[in-house]
Amino acid sequence: MAIAAVFLALAPSAMAHDAVLEGKSNWLFAGWESLTAARPDAEQASIRLISDVGRLLAQRNVKVIVAIVPLKPRYYESLLPDGSTMSDVVRGRYDRELTELRAAGVNTPDLRDAFKTVVADKKEVFYRTDFHWTTFAAEATADLIAGVITSQGPLPGNAGSGTRLGEWMSDRHLGDLAANFLPPERKRAIGPETYVIRAATKPAAGLLDADPSPVAVVGNSFVQPYFGFPQRLSNKIDRPVALKWNPGDVGPWATLLQYLQSSDFSTASVRHLVWQFNEAQIQNGPDTVGEWASQGISTPAEWRAKVTDALRNR
Repeated sequence: MAIAAVFLALAPSAMAHDAVLEGKSNWLFAGWESLTAARPDAEQASIRLISDVGRLLAQRNVKVIVAIVPLKPRYYESLLPDGSTMSDVVRGRYDRELTELRAAGVNTPDLRDAFKTVVADKKEVFYRTDFHWTTFAAEATADLIAGVITSQGPLPGNAGSGTRLGEWMSDRHLGDLAANFLPPERKRAIGPETYVIRAATKPAAGLLDADPSPVAVVGNSFVQPYFGFPQRLSNKIDRPVALKWNPGDVGPWATLLQYLQSSDFSTASVRHLVWQFNEAQIQNGPDTVGEWASQGISTPAEWRAKVTDALRNR
C-alpha cells in the first residue's frame, strides 16, 4: 500500500491553524484538536442524530456500533509542550460521550479498554509523529469490537471466510504530522519512525465472491487497511467485512451516507455496522463549516432525510 495513503486523515482546515504541537522527545500532536475547548451542546446534538440513525437502521435489522477513538494526548500528556494541558471539560469528554450515547440507546464500547491491553504489553497506542493509532491499538480495538458483535448471536455466512492475517513487518517513514506540516529542517530533526504493520493480507481463498459481508466498517483513515483494523475484525469474527473509509475532511456523516447510498450496502446481508469517529469529531455535526469538505456539508435535517431515502431504496 502506498505510504501516502497513511496521510489522509488530515483536513484542509488544519492548514489554517497551528497544525502541529511539537512536544517533548520529538512527539507531535494535532494542533487542530483543542486541548481546552469543547462544545457539549453540539456533542449532544450529534448524539441525538447518531441515535436517530441507529433506530432507522435497527428497523432494517442492522445494528449500529459506534467506535470512538480517544484523543492522543490522553495517553501522552506528559509529552505535550510545556504549558499545554487538557482542560477539565476536555478531560471529561470521552466519559461524557460514552454516557450520553449509551443513554440514547447507542451501543458504544469503551475503546480505552482495548488500549489498556496495549499499554500493559508496553507498546504504543499512537505513533510518535503521526495522528493515527498504531496497528497494536487498531487490532486490540478490532478484538474488542469482535467480542461485542459475536456476543449478540451467530453471524450469517460460512466459517472460514474471514481474512487471513499476514506476518508482522516493519515500514519506516515520516509520520503524517511531520511529513505534511513541518518545514524541511524540522523533518530532519524529528526523523522517521518504524511502523510495525502486517504484511499484505487476503481473504480466505475462494470464498470472497461467494460470501456477503455481515459486518461493515465506516470511518476515516484510522480504519484504512494500512493499520489493520478491518482485517483483524474479519479474522476474529471469521466472516468478510465490508469497508468504507474516507480522508478525515470528508467526515463521518458524509462517509456513512456514501456507504448507505452505494451498491455495496444491502440490508439483506449487513447485520452490524461499525461507525468510527475520533473523539473530537462528535461535536462537529454534518453542518460544521470549516471541519468538513464543502461538498459534504448539509443541515442535520437534510442529512437525515438523505439517510432515510438511502435506506428506503434498500
